[in-house]
Formats: sequence, C-alpha cells, structure tokens
Amino acid sequence: MTFSSRNRVVLIEDPFNQPEPGTGMKFCLTYAGPLYATQRDSRPGQPSMHLENKHDIRAVFHRQLKELWEVLPALNGSGSHRPKIYITSEPDYIAPLTAIKDLAARHTEYGFNFVPLVTQELDLICGLEILFLRPDRPGGLVWAGDIDNRLKTLLDALRIPEATENYSKRTPSAGEVPFFCLLEDDKLITKVSVETDRLLEAVNGQLIDPHDARILVNVTLRPYELFLGNLHFG
Repeated sequence: MTFSSRNRVVLIEDPFNQPEPGTGMKFCLTYAGPLYATQRDSRPGQPSMHLENKHDIRAVFHRQLKELWEVLPALNGSGSHRPKIYITSEPDYIAPLTAIKDLAARHTEYGFNFVPLVTQELDLICGLEILFLRPDRPGGLVWAGDIDNRLKTLLDALRIPEATENYSKRTPSAGEVPFFCLLEDDKLITKVSVETDRLLEAVNGQLIDPHDARILVNVTLRPYELFLGNLHFG
C-alpha cells in the first residue's frame, strides 16, 4: 500500500507494525552530508560516486549503531531481565542471539565482519519513519526520479552491502572491526514512511549544495512472533 499527503509518503505499510505506545525498541539514526542518487556507472573502471557515498553513509550509521550496542542493556547483555536464550554450534559454547562475536562470525563477507541488528533469526518487524530535508520545496517529489533514487542510496546504506558494491576492494579501518549495520537484508523492512521538507542550512557550513541532505531515521523494532530470544525487543 502506498499513499501520500503534501510532503509525506508511505512507501510500505504493514498493519502488523502498529505497536502500542511504549512497546518495542525505538531509536533514531541521523545523517548530514551529500546524498547522491543510485545509478548505473557511466564510466566502467572509474570509482562510482554513489557507491562511495553509500559507504560513507553506512560508516556514519555504523558509528551510531556501535554506540547503541554499547549503551543499551538489551543489546550488550548487561540488563538484569535479559532473556537467557542461546544458540550454539559447539556443545560447550553458548551465546545470546545478539552476541557481537557470533554475529560478526556469521556475517563475514568481503574481508569485513558485519554485525546486523535486525536479522531473520530474531524475527523482528522493522519500521522506518524518515525525515528527509533537502534543498527543494516540500511536497510530492519522493517518486520523482532523483529523489526516489536518493532514497534507494539511503535505504541500501542501512543493510549489509551486496556483492555489487565492491567491498572486496575495501579494507576496514581500525574502528570498523566489526562493522555494525541495522539490517541483515533490506527485505526485513516492513514499514517505511518518508516526510520531505526544505533544508535551510548547509550541512558543510558553507553554501547549500544541491546534493546536501539532513536525514533523521526513526527506527521501531518489535518481534513479529515472540520467543525467548527476542522478548527484550517487545
């Protein structure tokens, strides 16, 4: 289902993703900087501007998710009421479903160790409410070419990268081991709404660039089906 108002568009609507007030896990990811449209490379062999941009955005989200993991008891295991459900491939080793070490080991790709928060294993519903400020008037431009493709760049940056993003040619920095992502796969997103408005201040402190964007992504997570391993998201 897709519906829109003057400056808000619901891209994906899920009737099951309507949590009661105070339920679920909620947090906000932010980004301020250039946001380029996803497009085919026009010059084979040359660096892709949107792929570099996508990595830069993913790195910003990585730092915020790393901080979230460190401060949130439900994720780092410091909560006194955390459910004790474990998975293991070795009889003498147990770990919670959100254990960083195990997630990183299971998502080793392209020389990176990715730690996604939303995984199929946790059976979570993921809703995104996006405020998208850019140097244009508010209104129904979300599906108008460039804006649509810029949103694709943003949504792609929330998940573990795909093979087409050339991560095999990258080397993680010291602060990117492991590398935190919101999503194991963007198919795990069940609800997306986007509100657009005009950006009134340059993100680099100078003149506003046409590619400038300031973005707030309000994330809501809750279990689709409750079991001991995801009770702390309920």
